[in-house]
Amino acid sequence: MIIAPLTGVDIGVAAKAVHALLAVVLDTKGITLAEWVALRTLGTAPDRVSQPSLRDGLVLALGVDATEATAVLCSLEERGLLAYDTYEQIGLTAAGRIQYDELQAAVVAVTAELYAGIDASELATTRRVLATVTARAAELRSQL
Repeated sequence: MIIAPLTGVDIGVAAKAVHALLAVVLDTKGITLAEWVALRTLGTAPDRVSQPSLRDGLVLALGVDATEATAVLCSLEERGLLAYDTYEQIGLTAAGRIQYDELQAAVVAVTAELYAGIDASELATTRRVLATVTARAAELRSQL
């Protein structure tokens, strides 16, 4: 029996399926993927985050421009989920913390269900393989 190699299509299909699942979870709270990335960044940061740093992180993570990333932050601010201090540092408001905590709990629960029954060593191997593929792709891209 010939086993075909893992391809970018395989990885892409899995990534799209997981993103679609995440979108359903986020939609229950009226949060977009871009907003979730910002909330998660703030929710996991040990302290407040500078606005330029957060904006630039969104640009890199989401492949959007600075104007779109700023619009995401403005939307979250208008909804009372994040606030700036006098030094342009951003943090979650109390409502933002509740929103983040609820969504994070939902993501953890659906992730546990998604990976249930898959052997831990297989997951560890998958993580190593994907990290290697990612690093090699970056290296090859830099050579082209």
